[in-house]
Amino acid sequence: MDEFDVAVLGAGVSGVSAAMRASELGAKVCLIEKDRLGGRCFHKGLYPTRRMMAQMANNGIDLRLEAGNDREEISRLFEDAQQFSQSIAEKWESTLKERGVHIESGEAVASGPNEIKIKGSSGEEKLIRAKNIIFALGSSIQPPPTLPFDGERIISRDDIIKTGKAPASVLILGGGGVGCELALLYNRLGSKTFLCEEGPRLLENHDPDIMDAMEREMKAHKVKVLLNKKIVSIFKAENTIDVSLDGGVKFSVQTIVLTLGRMARTEGLNTEQFGIRMGERQQILVNEKMETTARGVYAVGSVTGRKSFDGLSEEEGRIAAENSLGKNKSLNIDWIPQVIYTDPEIATVGCFAQDAHHKGFRGVEGRCDVESLDHSIISDEGVGFFKIVADKSSKKIIGGQIVCKRASEFIPLILLAIKKGLTVNSLARLSSGVSSQSQGIQQAAKACLRAMSS
Repeated sequence: MDEFDVAVLGAGVSGVSAAMRASELGAKVCLIEKDRLGGRCFHKGLYPTRRMMAQMANNGIDLRLEAGNDREEISRLFEDAQQFSQSIAEKWESTLKERGVHIESGEAVASGPNEIKIKGSSGEEKLIRAKNIIFALGSSIQPPPTLPFDGERIISRDDIIKTGKAPASVLILGGGGVGCELALLYNRLGSKTFLCEEGPRLLENHDPDIMDAMEREMKAHKVKVLLNKKIVSIFKAENTIDVSLDGGVKFSVQTIVLTLGRMARTEGLNTEQFGIRMGERQQILVNEKMETTARGVYAVGSVTGRKSFDGLSEEEGRIAAENSLGKNKSLNIDWIPQVIYTDPEIATVGCFAQDAHHKGFRGVEGRCDVESLDHSIISDEGVGFFKIVADKSSKKIIGGQIVCKRASEFIPLILLAIKKGLTVNSLARLSSGVSSQSQGIQQAAKACLRAMSS
C-alpha cells in the first residue's frame, strides 16, 4: 500500500493549490481526480469563458453586429475554448508531476481512518494511506423542482461550454458576478440576453458605485435586466420557452441558464468513517484553518458550502496544505481579491467604506474616475473608477475597489498595502507616471486624504 503525507481528493483550483503548496513544503503528495484536472474553473467556467471573450476582443469579433448568429464563427470560438482548457489542464498536470506530486485517476472513497480507496474507470481498485487528507471535491448546481435541467434548453452555468453554441435568445437567472459575466458573453455572441435577479440590485452587497456601474454597463450593451423578479411559470414550446415572471412580465427565449443553488459533492464519500460534521446541504463544515471536526482532515473550495471564487479557492488550498504540515495559518477573507471579469473588469479587496464599521474601522474613501486620467485620453478608455478606503483613526488602508480594463492587475497593489499595514499617504506618494493607468490609485489615495481632513 502506498503511503503519503497528504492526499488531496479533487483536482479543481483548490485541490491543485493544496497539492502544489504541500509539495513545495517537501511533503509526499497524492492528488486524486475522477474526471479532468482543473475542474469546473478550467473546463466549464472562468477559463473557457474568459478565453472566448479574449479571442473576440483580440480578433475584433463582435457578433452583435451580425444580422444573425454566425454559427461557424461561434462554433470555432467554443472549440477553441475547449482546446484551450485541455491545454491548460495538461500544463498544470505536467507542472504538478515535475514538483513530485503523484496523480491518481479515479473516484476516491474513504475506507477507514487515513485510508482512501480509489476506484478506477475500468473497475480496478487501489488503496492508499495518508497522514492528512484534504477534501477538494467541489460542487454542482442543483436546479429547483420547477426548472429541471434538460441539457439543451434549460442548463446550468457548468453546461455552457459543452453545448457548443449560442442561442438566439437567453435568460440568465442570477445577477451575481457569474451571471453578469455570462450576460455579457452571450450578448457579445449575438444572443438577445435577459438577466433576472430576485433581489433589488445586480451584484448585491457590493459597493453602491459598483452596482451602479454594472447596471449602466448592462444597459449600454442592451442586456435586459429584470430586478426583483422570480419565475412564476415556464412553458416549453417547440423552439422556445415561454417565461412568466411575477409582476406580469412575459417573454420567450430559446435557453435558460441557471447560475445559483450549488450543492457540495459529498454523496457516497463515507465521511462518517472520519467523524466529519456536515451541514444541512451536506457541505463539509470547516473553521478558519480549513480544519474539519476530524483530526488531520481538511476541506477546501465549494465543498465547504461557501460561495467560492478562484482566488478564495486557491488561498483555502494553500492554508489547508500548510496546516496539514504543522503550520498555523488562518483564512482572512479581507486579504483575498475578488474579480468579476466583465468589460470593464471589477476588482475589490478588503472593506467597502459603508461596511467598515462592522470590523471596527471608521471608513473613509477617496475616488478617482478613469476619465480624469491622462491615460484614458491616450488610450480612449474613459469608463470606470479607482477607490481607496482607509481607517480615519489610523489612516491605514483597509480596502480598495477598481472598475476599469485590467482591474485584476491593479488590485494586488492595494492588497499589498493592506497586508503591510501601509497608510493612505504611502499610496498618495506612489510614483506611477502621468500617462499610466495606475495613476488612478495615487489620485484615489489623495482624494481619500482630502476626505479625511474635511
